[in-house]
Amino acid sequence: MNGDRKGPRSHPDEASASPWRTAAAVGIGVEALALGVYAVAYGLHATALPEPAFAIGLACFYGLVAFGLGAVARAFRRGARWAVTASLTWQALLALAGINLTGVRPGYGAALAAVAVAVGVLVLLGGRAALRAPRDA
Repeated sequence: MNGDRKGPRSHPDEASASPWRTAAAVGIGVEALALGVYAVAYGLHATALPEPAFAIGLACFYGLVAFGLGAVARAFRRGARWAVTASLTWQALLALAGINLTGVRPGYGAALAAVAVAVGVLVLLGGRAALRAPRDA
């Protein structure tokens, strides 16, 4: 049944052995954890507001993105091809957000952009095995 499968395949055996892949997955996981902390912080902050709708919305948004990014980190560690694209897209968005924040909070914005670039480089290095063409194609 697996021989009938068409389309690109991942190489989980080779991919999971890479220390770059592990480092990138940890970096993505830390970003997911940070978003989870933001979700809880906004949720707690919403309890003190007279109009909590916006803060609750942000808490839900951060929580959903954290959950999705955690799934990306897990899939990246296992060598899924789709996780490379998803994580690079997230790193690009995070870098742009960091650059945008440098006008308001230069230290925080520069730190976000630096983390995005560092994890993006790790994703590129760790994702090479998953992006190779299948041998049996």
